[in-house]
Amino acid sequence: MLFNGVAHRHRLMAAAMAVSAVGIMTSAGCGAAASRGPGGPSVIVVHDDANGTAVSARAGDRIELILSSSYWHVTGSSAPSVLRQDGAPVLLSRPSSCPDIPGLGCNPVRADFTALTDGNALITASRSTCGEALRCQPDQMRFTVKVAVRN
Repeated sequence: MLFNGVAHRHRLMAAAMAVSAVGIMTSAGCGAAASRGPGGPSVIVVHDDANGTAVSARAGDRIELILSSSYWHVTGSSAPSVLRQDGAPVLLSRPSSCPDIPGLGCNPVRADFTALTDGNALITASRSTCGEALRCQPDQMRFTVKVAVRN
């Protein structure tokens, strides 16, 4: 019986690593993307691979942060008078590429922000777990993106 339990744990770890790799591959190149209506505010979507980068916004623009794991804890904006967080972060639907195995944490988390006035703000998030019983590497524990709001 012990052998079967060990084999089961190894299969779970292999599945978690595969899902993590798929998440990295599907988020690669996403960074930040903006869409603007004619003369109206933009919706700027920021993903995992924007970590450590800067994003430009104008007052009225909305920043939509989508991180690929439910293990992320979004800290919010460092300057709420410049960039306001609009409510608590929410979990999105489990992607179809994620196996139905408990503890993988592959439900994305989304937090919305609104650019209010000129200035700079940091959006930060942190995590210590990168999957069930998988501790994050130091470079996987913190997410930061700088938002420069200009009119």
